[in-house]
Amino acid sequence: MEARMKQERLYDEDVYTVHPEDYRALCERLAAEGYDFPRAISGIDMGYGLRVTLQLTRMKDLAKVTVRTDVPYDNPVVPSVTDLWPGVEWYEREAYDMLGLRFEGHPDLRRILLEDEWALHPLLKRYDTGGYPVPGWEPKPWPDPEPWAPPPPPEPEETGEANEGGEAS
Repeated sequence: MEARMKQERLYDEDVYTVHPEDYRALCERLAAEGYDFPRAISGIDMGYGLRVTLQLTRMKDLAKVTVRTDVPYDNPVVPSVTDLWPGVEWYEREAYDMLGLRFEGHPDLRRILLEDEWALHPLLKRYDTGGYPVPGWEPKPWPDPEPWAPPPPPEPEETGEANEGGEAS
């Protein structure tokens, strides 16, 4: 597995990028090392394929780790880790619903937000809305922001004390 894994340190956590076939084995190793809290699983359309990002925390020392793997559009399959961390069940379902990522071995992989009849996955960059206009909606350009300038310095406070010239301020 080591030959197909890249490890780097970003801020305060280790980030592993692995081949999809090694994703499950790394997750099993991390579970055995005590990573017991899944913070999130997210799916991202990278433009060349889909990325699965799993973020874990080991609660006893708050160590954090991220696991990433990329899969092609034509075979967006990653092993499920619901048996290791039951809390990821809904995260995996959301990634399936929005991006079409299939988590092999998931106990109940089905849409979570959209209807079952919905044919497409709306967070894919190639998602085609079909060119249907939305009634009552017209695209509007964003207005140019107002130029920003720092506020002027505050005026000196009047204290009633004499300044160097003998005048009261």
